Amino acid sequence: MERGTKGGPKASQGLMPAALLLACLLAADPLACPPKGTATIVSTALHQLVLCEDGMAARSFEVAIGSNGPAPKRVGWAQTPLGTFTLALPRPSAQFHVFVPLVNPDPKRFSAWAIGIHGPPRESKDAGKVNVASDWTWGCIAVSSDAEIDEVAAWIREKKVRRVEFR
Repeated sequence: MERGTKGGPKASQGLMPAALLLACLLAADPLACPPKGTATIVSTALHQLVLCEDGMAARSFEVAIGSNGPAPKRVGWAQTPLGTFTLALPRPSAQFHVFVPLVNPDPKRFSAWAIGIHGPPRESKDAGKVNVASDWTWGCIAVSSDAEIDEVAAWIREKKVRRVEFR
């Protein structure tokens, strides 16, 4: 076998670095969990939030996203940003029962920043799956019930999860 400059096989021989292989696998499955540790993944295309632990989905929830869909680059009004973000600690919310804010990573990309994961609006708190039947948020991720956001918030606190990936 021909070797590359550092003694390993050449990339041209069809071998793929582990990071590239992992990226390809994650791209093929929008709900794929990272192989190690804890993570929170949101598939905007599948409208699912997944709580991951050591490569496995511990729990998943149907979600609503921004009414103007996902935004891979600059976020506009009512668009859900794509990317990996830092989570702040969950806090009580008069509007949504519990709100888990995202820390604004880039003020140039995200102007009016108040995006996070939250429960249903108070006026429809008992409507269940109706709360995630269509996309209605201003860019946030909404679960269907107070019980679900309580579960997400407890998991984030207990597992000390500080990152979320919106795909």
